[in-house]
Amino acid sequence: MEGLSLTRILIDGALLSAVLTAIVLGSLYYNPRLWLQDYPAEIQARVLPLSAQEKRQRGLVVILFLVGALGTLAYSVLQLRAANGGSMPFLTAYLHVFGVLSLFNLFDAVVLDLILLTGFKPKFAVIPGAEGMEHLYHNWGMHLSNFFKGMGFCLVFSLPVAVIAAL
Repeated sequence: MEGLSLTRILIDGALLSAVLTAIVLGSLYYNPRLWLQDYPAEIQARVLPLSAQEKRQRGLVVILFLVGALGTLAYSVLQLRAANGGSMPFLTAYLHVFGVLSLFNLFDAVVLDLILLTGFKPKFAVIPGAEGMEHLYHNWGMHLSNFFKGMGFCLVFSLPVAVIAAL
């Protein structure tokens, strides 16, 4: 593929993973309830819904997450464009962005969800009021389903980013 660089995808995927992992872990440590929508339904049903303050805080986390993701993707695409003499075909841009996003999706599923949350079970990720329900994190089907939803997101979200990058 003209101008596509596996090395660039791996480096930028690792960078995206580092940026977004810092936001995810930092916000989980600050208040795991900010990620309540990502916890198993049984846990969501057991604890109180988010307060107005927590909803505002979650909004800030979403903004940080989007800025981190879009900023890293912009950096990545600009680096690839520069390496290709300032231009990039749409297909190259699409496959590059898809590859970078997919690496984070894989990192999120394997490292964050399965190894960290399911394997190490850090206390800071347990929502107050849901103690004793940590076994629900071992729902491999939920993690696999979330991974495939993430792949769908990568397929779709890569499209507008690639259109902009190929201009």
